[in-house]
This record gives sequence, C-alpha cells and structure tokens, in this order.
Amino acid sequence: MSGLALKIQVDDEIELRLNEVRYADEYLALILRNLEYLQEWMPWAAFEQTPTSLRAYMQNTMLQFVEGKGLPTNLWYRGQFAGTIGFSRMSHEQRMAEIGYWLDKDLQGRGIITKACRTLVDYAFQEYGFNKVEIHAAAGNKPSRSVAERLGFTQEGILRQVEWLKGKPHDMVVYGMLASEWTHK
Repeated sequence: MSGLALKIQVDDEIELRLNEVRYADEYLALILRNLEYLQEWMPWAAFEQTPTSLRAYMQNTMLQFVEGKGLPTNLWYRGQFAGTIGFSRMSHEQRMAEIGYWLDKDLQGRGIITKACRTLVDYAFQEYGFNKVEIHAAAGNKPSRSVAERLGFTQEGILRQVEWLKGKPHDMVVYGMLASEWTHK
C-alpha cells in the first residue's frame, strides 16, 4: 500500500498526507511525547503504545482508505509530523463523513486544526459529494469542541456516557454540517 501519494495542501505551512506506515517512527515519537495529554481525551491512548501496535493500526487505517471507509491523514506543519486528522468514518451510501483529529500540544492555539478541518470539510463536499460532515468531541474537551463551533457546525446532540476515559464514562457531543449550510468555501 505504499506509494498512494495523496497529499492535501491546506496552506503554505500545513499539509495532510496519507497515514502510511513509512511515517510510523515519527508518529510513535509524537504519540509518546504527547501521551499524558492524549490520555485525557483519546481512549486508545490508555493502552500501551508500541511500534508493532502502531504499525498494525496504520495498516488498518490504510485498508479502510482503500475500501472507501475512511480517509486517514497525518497533519504536517512546517515539514514536521504534528498530529492526525481525517475521516475516521465515512459512508458513501449515507453520503457523510466524521472528522477526527489531534494535534501536538505544543502547537495548539495557532488555528492549525481549524484550517485543516475547513479543508477536509471542503474536500468532503467537493471531492466526495457528501451531504454531511460530523465532528464528535468529548463534552469536557473545550478546545476540540471550539473547532466545530468556530467552523459553524451545529450541535446536534449528546451521546451519554459513550466514551471511557481515565476510568470513567464521558458524554460525547455530536456536531454536524450539511453541504447546503457550508459557507466557508
């Protein structure tokens, strides 16, 4: 699966690249550097992060891409691996996608995720012809929720105690954007 050279240019500093296994070492280093922060909001971060488990995850996301069920991209900022963003779930039948993301804690507050999300929403509507894009965020994750709100997504509901973080259940807020509502073109 190497050689699938999809790159999405967000701006002069931000680029999205497919989650290819060749980036595994950089990916693992970034996870380990951010592990304490990630454990706050990402259920998967509670499990041991190893080169083997990460490579298996990356191969699985690329299989989802090939099958048209996801668009796993890594976020590169000024040429450095900075986080992940992509369609963690997509359905051509339902004409919708869900965006998931996380960013190196040292790079937050610069609008990087907001710009990348805007680009992916455009991509969902223009390239895939989807009708809806969703963002799901833990209710207490204010930075993640503010990305959806800044982009004009509508809060559609709360999934009660659907995510397990640090030994406790947490609510998930669901935001949605319809193609007919999207004005950030």
